[in-house]
Amino acid sequence: MKKIGFRLAHPDILFWVLPFMILVLVVGTISQKELGILVAQERYFSSYFYVLGFVPLPGGLTLITLLFINLLAKFLFKSHWSWAKAGTIVAHFGVLVLILGGAITYFTSHDGYLMVGEGDTSNIVEDYHQRMFVVRNGQDIIYQLPFEQVRDGLKVYPLQTEFSITINKSCFNCGISRRAEADQTGWTSPGKFMQLDLKPSDPQDEKNMTGIEFAVDGAGDAMNGKYLTFDKFPKPPQIEIASAAGEKPVTYTIAIERKKRELPFSISLQTFKQDFHPGTDMARAYQSTITVTDNGVSWPAVIQMNEPLRYRGYTLYQSSFDVTGDKPYTVLTVVENKGRLFPYISTLIIAAGLILHLVIRIAGRRGSHA
Repeated sequence: MKKIGFRLAHPDILFWVLPFMILVLVVGTISQKELGILVAQERYFSSYFYVLGFVPLPGGLTLITLLFINLLAKFLFKSHWSWAKAGTIVAHFGVLVLILGGAITYFTSHDGYLMVGEGDTSNIVEDYHQRMFVVRNGQDIIYQLPFEQVRDGLKVYPLQTEFSITINKSCFNCGISRRAEADQTGWTSPGKFMQLDLKPSDPQDEKNMTGIEFAVDGAGDAMNGKYLTFDKFPKPPQIEIASAAGEKPVTYTIAIERKKRELPFSISLQTFKQDFHPGTDMARAYQSTITVTDNGVSWPAVIQMNEPLRYRGYTLYQSSFDVTGDKPYTVLTVVENKGRLFPYISTLIIAAGLILHLVIRIAGRRGSHA
């Protein structure tokens, strides 16, 4: 075990890891212009390997793991455990804490946005990037699938229903064009007059319009047919299934949605205020006066630019707004990061180690001259 530890602590590992880290940093940064930040991050920085040309190379996760193992082995097996080296050991430990905090952030952090209108209350956070193919019975989701797993020809049978859904076309980024008259048979409106076309993904992920064309079978002659829907479609297709005599039909909604999750507390927007640069319609500052409610206890708070709200491991930033409708809406970025404190803790540890190292060196020099 000790022999393995000494080998893992050898500096030649760091010697080979650093050039590959520089390479992945350069390639990933340059690729962001063409691929976008999200795709470049996933392909190069958040992957175990990537292919450059036809050569497979270690990705960011592999490299940072090797670096952590090398530093940890050196800390455990090659540290000179003495008072004279105490500062170096403490600073070394601080670097390990920093990398560990980065790993916790990577595997546990989530971000999204919460949109709430003035006078309304919400605790639903929508993901910025993750799309879902969902079937709802009222507000209840009875079937959902990450869009990455949706493929042409996929056939699904939503829970507790007698109809099936067959995906005929799916596109991560869709364009819209007029459907040819000869191809309108069997389609319901608006799919009868418009079709989805595959487009290259936009580097800015929020601009990608994700959609599907699908066929419903087994829902009765009135509901069977071909439909389409896409992300943010204001009126997604609804399938009405007759129930027992005298009861209302059951309505199922088929949609492409951003992945949603619930906050353990709710946000009510009391007022939204914005200031503009003089003589322009460009926002200079905007703020949301909100009420936070948690387990029946409520209190006021203000979120504005550069002044977020932090509560129960969540950070809520004022990121955008919408004042085009009947009432203003605020858009709050919600970040959950269990590793948020690690950079501060590791920085303090490294600083303490460097100060301790300096104090020991100065004291040693004075002692040698005495």
